[in-house]
Amino acid sequence: MNKPSSPSVLIAGSGAVRAHPTRGGPCYLVTIDDQNLLFDCGRCAVHNLSRFGIPVESISETYITHLHFDHICDLPLMLLLSWNNGRSRHMPIFGPKGIGAFLENGLRQAYVADIKSRTAHGKSWDGLDWDTHEIAKEGLVRETDSFIIESLATKHAGLLNYNYRIKTPSSKIVITSDSEPDPRLIEFCRDADLMVVECSGTKEFYDTQAWGGWHMTPEDVGRIAREAGVKKVVLKHLVIESFSKDPDVSEKMAETIRS
Repeated sequence: MNKPSSPSVLIAGSGAVRAHPTRGGPCYLVTIDDQNLLFDCGRCAVHNLSRFGIPVESISETYITHLHFDHICDLPLMLLLSWNNGRSRHMPIFGPKGIGAFLENGLRQAYVADIKSRTAHGKSWDGLDWDTHEIAKEGLVRETDSFIIESLATKHAGLLNYNYRIKTPSSKIVITSDSEPDPRLIEFCRDADLMVVECSGTKEFYDTQAWGGWHMTPEDVGRIAREAGVKKVVLKHLVIESFSKDPDVSEKMAETIRS
């Protein structure tokens, strides 16, 4: 690999499935030189990217962790808007089996009247298209002169579910999916400079929720980070019980991880 400049990471959405006044749905942008790599595209992703001065037509590639709606609901909007704004190349979309069918049904068929209207007035259909790369197994996903992206499959609510590791000559970044605790995450995150990790709430909160077992607790995250030698941890996919308690609960979770 050629040595690129140090990558930057933008958390464009730290929330999850619940509507939240300040936390958008899952969306993370890794910029390596002139490449904008988008990971998940959930609620308010397009809006939040624009708030940070990132035009959607500048997205180079998109990687989806799994097919829960809170991780993909803005993906059709991102593709339609970037096309409307002048994108003329196919967008590479990487994700689990089923992402192609989602885009065919949730975009091309769902917006057929809109697309026909725009193409009838001069828009090129080709500029709307995407290249789907459905990931059949964990391992190497993408290799370029500047970066390598690898995946690890873990359990989450019965879905095919991928965590991503982005490696450059100077850094290692891990973006986890929603995930049950998995000891293999320790090696996957080994010596990572940054781990952007899902941690939806406290263990006490999980115990009151039917879906609590689908996610990692702060205790799980702290153990993985320590044993893997992770340098920095950023929490995502926060499902806080109360909007007013969000700062206090988030800090409590961070203290548990640090301990």
